[in-house]
Amino acid sequence: MGKTSYHFNRQTLTYEEVRRSIGQKIWVVLKQLIIGIGIGVVLFVFAIYAVDSPREQQLKKENKLLLAQYGVLSHRIDEYQKVLDDLQERDDQLYRAIFNADPIPISIRRPGFGGTNRYEHLLDISNSELVISTTKKLDVMTKEMYVQSNSYDELIKLIKQKEQRMNNIPAIRPLSGKDMKGISSGYGMRVHPILGDLKMHTGIDLNAESGSPIYATGNGTVESSGWEGGYGNCVLINHEFGFKSLYGHCKDLLVRRGEKVKRGQKIATVGMTGIASGNHVHYEVQVKGRYDNPAKYFFMDLSPEEYSEMLYLAEHR
Repeated sequence: MGKTSYHFNRQTLTYEEVRRSIGQKIWVVLKQLIIGIGIGVVLFVFAIYAVDSPREQQLKKENKLLLAQYGVLSHRIDEYQKVLDDLQERDDQLYRAIFNADPIPISIRRPGFGGTNRYEHLLDISNSELVISTTKKLDVMTKEMYVQSNSYDELIKLIKQKEQRMNNIPAIRPLSGKDMKGISSGYGMRVHPILGDLKMHTGIDLNAESGSPIYATGNGTVESSGWEGGYGNCVLINHEFGFKSLYGHCKDLLVRRGEKVKRGQKIATVGMTGIASGNHVHYEVQVKGRYDNPAKYFFMDLSPEEYSEMLYLAEHR
């Protein structure tokens, strides 16, 4: 049963029952319904935008965790970049310098990135600035590590070449210590023992008995083996890397042109062919086409004291 309403009649001073028409009753119901719907909509909107669902709360927690991880990753990339910078500096200033290799240009070590929209797909991500910054750092470091890896590969090749170079340099005496009887003529301006004129002596003369073995002083290829005017029977070895060695006045030649020889290999015997006043081997070292004091290269089979004495004799005999 519906609720009955009354109103006070001031003329009769009595309460009279309010009688509503059907239209009025319908309007009251509709008004209450509209108000209820409005309140429901407001509460629904508030629930959507002000109160997170359990799923939304979980997603927000995961987003915060991802952002924290990106921050840690960005910091670690910065630390790794410092290590990589140190490796690059050592590579240019130390490792490559040891092997006479040019430093890697900064334009190669710090490569650019092509295209202006490389990271455009990341712009719609939440906190895109941090994500893009971290991604850029990782891309830069990846390219720099690739360049550094190639540099180390190049250094390995240079190390192998260095080893080959050390094997090829004419670094021992052409005569054994037991066979060598001293130096009869050193390197530099000397009076020729037969011609009597002052001229440049481009090698040193090492005395030994006839037939004593002569050894290759480094790995190389025989460039010539035969008679060479005043040198008599002569062997010329190309050691590569700009080095050549010559062995003159030989008695017997034991190698031929084009033959590969190893350091310490017997290549000839001592004699006095050509213009010579006694049995000895005239030994020369050429570096990039210029003569050099051969005694400087006897460092491999002499003690420091013996090496110093040999240099002195080669310069004063």
